[in-house]
Amino acid sequence: MIDSKDDTPLIISTEQLLTRKKFSVHTDKLRFSDGTEISRDIVSHPGAVAVIAEDESGDWLLINQYRHSTGRMLLEIPAGTREAGESAEITASRELREETGYSAKKLTRIGGAWMAPGWCTEYIDFFIASQLEYAPLPQDYGERIDDPVRMKPSTVEELILSAELQDAKTILAFTYYKMFV
Repeated sequence: MIDSKDDTPLIISTEQLLTRKKFSVHTDKLRFSDGTEISRDIVSHPGAVAVIAEDESGDWLLINQYRHSTGRMLLEIPAGTREAGESAEITASRELREETGYSAKKLTRIGGAWMAPGWCTEYIDFFIASQLEYAPLPQDYGERIDDPVRMKPSTVEELILSAELQDAKTILAFTYYKMFV
C-alpha cells in the first residue's frame, strides 16, 4: 500500500443545493488540521454497476444508448444506477435484463472504481455475466437503447484503440477483463 499523510479535514457545514431522483448536490465547508478552510461541491450518487455480458461463444453484448450530455449515441456495456437498498449484484442482474433482454446464470464481480472522485461519490462495480438466457425486462422510462450488438473482445479492443469506443466505464471494464480473465 502507498503511504500517505492522513490530513482528513473536518466538515464544518453542509449546504444542500439540489436533490433529484438519481443524485443530489451539496457544498461542504472543510477545515484542515493547519486551519485552512475550503469549500467543495459534491454530487452524491448512489453508485452504479457495469456488466460485460459474454455469450456462449465469448462474444460481448454491447448497446448503443443515447447519452444526452454527449449529444449522441454511445457504444457501451450495459450499466445502471443502484436503487436504494439494492445490492450491486441485484442491480447488475436488473440492468442486464432491461438493456439487453438477457439474464445470467453466472455473475462475477471483477472490480470497482470511483468514476470522478474530485467531485462525485459515484462508485461503479464491474461484473462479467455469463451463461445468458433470453429473459427481457422493460427498459427504464425515457431510455433509448438499440438492440444489443455482439462483438468479440478483440473487436472491442480495436474500437477502443481507434477511439471509436469512448465510454470510460466500458474501457475500464475491458481493462479489468484483460487483467483477470
